[in-house]
Amino acid sequence: MATQSSAARTPFCIVPATVDDLDVLAQLSGDAFLNDTHTLLKAHWLGNNSHRDETKEDLARLLTNERVDMLVARKSEDGAGEIIGSIVWVKVGYPKNDGSDAPARPMFTSKATTLPPPPAPVPPPFPDSPLTIAELAKTTSNAMTHYIDHLMPPGTQCRLINRMNVAPGYQGQGIGSALIKWGTDKADADGVFCWVSSSMDGYHVYAKAGFVEVGRQELCLDDYAQGVKRRVLGDDGKEVEEDWGVYVWRWMRRDPK
Repeated sequence: MATQSSAARTPFCIVPATVDDLDVLAQLSGDAFLNDTHTLLKAHWLGNNSHRDETKEDLARLLTNERVDMLVARKSEDGAGEIIGSIVWVKVGYPKNDGSDAPARPMFTSKATTLPPPPAPVPPPFPDSPLTIAELAKTTSNAMTHYIDHLMPPGTQCRLINRMNVAPGYQGQGIGSALIKWGTDKADADGVFCWVSSSMDGYHVYAKAGFVEVGRQELCLDDYAQGVKRRVLGDDGKEVEEDWGVYVWRWMRRDPK
């Protein structure tokens, strides 16, 4: 159990998640991505709760995986308070905890270097048809597969961050850093590297924890918006339209200390 207390910060405690936490964790993820332009563009076509619902399905699957550590940061130091942060750490290449004597797979600990760029964006289905979020999803999925292949070739042993979220009202208080440190400490003890695919707004937290960018994908979201503009509140409180802009995904790696 990890705890933190500070007069200027909210006390919190890091404990394992349970099945009873899934609804809260899904909502926490939805809240944490309320201003993420990529998530908002998808929500325009798939529904406002699409991110939350997909997150809950994924978390339910991960919670039963023995190679997954799903942790929550609970407000207060006794672990009884509300959930204000969460992280999912996945062990890759580790032996099963089933009593078998299968050896651990060889470690892969070369220093972080820039990886080849991802594949070109997926074109529209027909020459004159517009790009849609379907092509956006295929393009981002291809990039993820590309970087997974380079970061985790056969025989790799490492830890990866599947997702991390901190409630908007508690960001900037060291909660995310503590959740990351839980896993990086274990990775250091095992002598393995860590990696993460970061959202556009989250990469600075990983950089602070020693992760280095080794690859990225940059896409103009307006190319996939089919003319739809983002609606935001202007300085006068009235709703205005603006472009979605360029979104940057970063793949980041941290070698063991």
